[in-house]
Amino acid sequence: MNPYIASIILVVLLGAVLFYTLRMKSMIPQFSTEELITVALFCSLLYIAILPFKFGLSRIPVIQAFFFSVSYTAILAIGIRLVPKAGTVTMLICGHSLLSQILSSGVNPLWWPYALLAGFVLEIYFLTTGNYLGTMRNALGAGAVRGFTVYVYFYYFSAPYIWHQHFAPWYIWLQAGQGMAGSALGAAIGFYLSRTIIQAFRYGGI
Repeated sequence: MNPYIASIILVVLLGAVLFYTLRMKSMIPQFSTEELITVALFCSLLYIAILPFKFGLSRIPVIQAFFFSVSYTAILAIGIRLVPKAGTVTMLICGHSLLSQILSSGVNPLWWPYALLAGFVLEIYFLTTGNYLGTMRNALGAGAVRGFTVYVYFYYFSAPYIWHQHFAPWYIWLQAGQGMAGSALGAAIGFYLSRTIIQAFRYGGI
């Protein structure tokens, strides 16, 4: 079986497990209009966070994964902290992915499993820990999980199948390690900044 197709099956299974778990625990999320607007706002902010890399920073050799992960994960963490419930992280990541495709490269369903996997894995992490970035430790763990998942999947499955580019194992694990470190740092920054933002958000709204 094609490895990419197998990865899609894995993503579908993870989504099914996540939905079944939420349903069994009566945790199917419901979002208010204000929460949906907040999610949409942070999808846009995630797109803005990656613009420097679209305009040249992505050409930094070897260490680009670290710098990319810090800014992206910081914004993601703040968004999750503002709407700390099941479904938020998937909507943020998938919403940003779709927005990015619409505004730049065009809509390509082949990239959707990449975004869905990143969302589902973090959703399962939060359900397992029972904590939606409520502590610094949880934020660091979420960042590391995100970094590992997205970079390993991208270099082992997405890039070879979609771009027909193959990478040496040492390079993949180097990027994954940087992604974990950068995402953990970004999550820590997001957690720290979100405390002030949450207070302002409660009193001032969007």
